[in-house]
This record gives sequence, C-alpha cells and structure tokens, in this order.
Amino acid sequence: MESIIVKEYTKKQITDCNLTKLQNYLECQNLHAALTVTPDGIKTKSWVGVIKYKNLHLEILPKLISENANDDNELIDITEQNNILKNLIYMLSYTKKLDIKTSDYAKLAKQKNPFIEILIKEYATSLFNCLKRLTPQQYIREENNLNYIKGKIKISQNICYNSCNLTKFYCEYNEYSENNILNRLFLFTSVCLYNISNNSYNKKILKFIINYYSDIDLIKFDKFNVKKIKLARNQELFKKPFNFAKMFIAQTNVDLSKNKFENITLVWDMNKLFEEFIYCFIKKNIPDCNAKFQINKKLLKTYTGKRRNTKVDIFINKPKIIIDTKYKKFTCFDDISSNDIYQVMSYCTLHNVNKAILLYPQWGENNPVLPEYYLNNDKENIKINFKTINLKYENLQAQTDRIKSEIEQILFPKKDVGEANNKS
Repeated sequence: MESIIVKEYTKKQITDCNLTKLQNYLECQNLHAALTVTPDGIKTKSWVGVIKYKNLHLEILPKLISENANDDNELIDITEQNNILKNLIYMLSYTKKLDIKTSDYAKLAKQKNPFIEILIKEYATSLFNCLKRLTPQQYIREENNLNYIKGKIKISQNICYNSCNLTKFYCEYNEYSENNILNRLFLFTSVCLYNISNNSYNKKILKFIINYYSDIDLIKFDKFNVKKIKLARNQELFKKPFNFAKMFIAQTNVDLSKNKFENITLVWDMNKLFEEFIYCFIKKNIPDCNAKFQINKKLLKTYTGKRRNTKVDIFINKPKIIIDTKYKKFTCFDDISSNDIYQVMSYCTLHNVNKAILLYPQWGENNPVLPEYYLNNDKENIKINFKTINLKYENLQAQTDRIKSEIEQILFPKKDVGEANNKS
C-alpha cells in the first residue's frame, strides 16, 4: 500500500476510500479538526503526522518549515521530504513530544511510509540497546497448588482444592520473573509493528526482539489498559521504548484478532508545536529572559464569583513582553487577523504589560517589515510588534545560533539597546 504524502493546507482527491466512513472514524477519534473530508477527497489543515485508515495511508508534512513553503505543487521530492522530516522530528524531540535524536534518515525517507518507519526504528533500536544491557524483571503475584508451602496459604481455596489431598497447599506468592507486564507490552508492540513495517532493517531488529521474548506470554493490549502501566524504579532504563510503546497503542486502533495496528493516527497540531518549540528554545538558549509558559489569569467572573482562566502563550519577565505565537501565513499587514490583535491587547491589559509580539513563522524569502504599532488609546501606551522566525532551514538543528540571534533581535532590538546605553 503506497502512502499519500501531502503538506498542510492542501486538497487531495481520494478515489479508493469510503470517505463517509473516514469522516465517522475521525469524529470518533476526536480528529475532525485535523482533517476535512470533502465530497471528492480530503483537505489537510495545520495538523501533521500519519493517518492510516483501512487502505488509506496519509502522511501530512508541515508546510511552513519547508524551503518551498509557498510552493503549492502536490509533488514532494525525496530531498525536500527528507529535510521536512528532519526538521519536524527535531521540533518534536526539542519539545519532548518524542524522544528522537535526529540523524540521517535519507534511506528511510525513500520507504513507502517514511514517518512511520522512523518512529518504528526509534522504538526498535532503543529497546534492542536496552535489552543488551538488562532484561526487565519484577515481582509478580502468583497463585498455584503446590507440593510445598511458598508465600502464604489461601485458606478458602486450599479447602476447595485440597480437602481430600493433604499433601498439597494452595499458595499465593511473589515470583521475580521476566514474564511481567512490561515485557508483555514490548512483545505485543513489537509483533504489531513487525506486521506493518516495510523496512528490512526494522523488521530484522523487531524479529530479534520477538525471538528474545520467546518465553514471554503474548498478551494483547489496547489503549485502555496500557494507560495503567507504570515503570518501576528499577526499569527507568526502558523509559524511551516504554513511551513509544504506549504512544503506538494509546493513539492507534489495534486489530486484536491479527495482532496488528489496523488504524493509525499519530498527529500533532502545529499551532501548539510551534508555540512550545519557541518557548522551549527561549527557555534553553536565552535563560536570562525568565520565560514562563501559558500563564493563567482570571479574565472573567460571574455574579456567583466563578472565574474563567485565560492563558498567555509566552510571558517574558526580563523585559516584560507577551509573545503570542501564530502558526499561519504572514506576508503583509493584510494577513493579520483583527481577532489576534484584540486577543494580545487584552493580554497586555490584564497582565499590566505594555509590549506584545505576534510571532509568525517566515513564509516567503523576505521578512515583512512593519513599523511598531501602538494601541490607539490615550490612557494606555501599549505597543505591538509583528515578527517572523525562520524555520525553513535545510537542517534546523544545525541553525541553533541563527535562530537564537533572530529571537534576541526580536526581544532586544538594537534600538532598545541604544536607548538603554544612552540612559546609563
């Protein structure tokens, strides 16, 4: 089954899929915001990732972190696809949504389902490396009818089973075993992923893991019981493959009769990802700003005293600035929504801040240069800037210094620095 690779905000005609059932499936999974079903196909929005439903395998790549962001051509060559995947994975790993170290994914990008294969590779190799060091063991509560006393005798069951045979004892005891819930989860996930992977390297590693777990019971998991599983203190080594296994099972539909993932939905909202990436970048690379994320403030209240919160995207303490990220096209003032301006101005009034920045990802080759605006109000001197940040580099991870320089120029423009020096 060939995957359909598209970018955000793209229309695609689909002929070999029941679109009505696809729409019902998206609504059941609360993913109707990620994809719009049209009469003759689909229309992507700002969500990126993988949606696999029946015979439809759709991979949605971010458009605004692509070098050809303003190219509406549906065809995406391998080089561009590989660059987009690297940048997307870097942003996901930077915000801790996925624990992936970016590397050369050129070979995987040529596969039928590149994004899924990258995730499978990360899961399989991380688990393989962990198993080379340690096999997770833990105490499991067992009950059995034994010829000797082990643990404690369960009186009621012992009477039921051994009233006529005094040589046996029905006991409950703890067994330190490899056949525990964590290894069963890894085995089940590996079997499911083996059945959907098309990459020979991934299948080889998964096959080794399955053979390694030959003495482990194959227990089926679903998104309900996987949430209850917690890592023990002595199992912290397996945190990465454990999180991947939970993600695969919790966010997909598993065909339990065939031990495979039938429908896969691994998607992320680029609006939130862009917002979290900017915050994490400032927090890590410009710590003097003392940035805070999604500050709550009581905006409304009723006569009964009930209050409702509002959340500011990014609050900079030094100097006091509110940053409101907007993951949308911005090339000139006409692209700015009045609602966005009202929103950020209300934030400034509520938090007693006199400067706000609406931050967009860069769309074209050149940044739109807009003057600094002020709120048309004699009482409050609130100023607002409209800025962009370039995320379309060929290798986003290698451009940390350039991104840092861009953000510092946005937060501390040369004009402000000059004014500060004159005052001193």
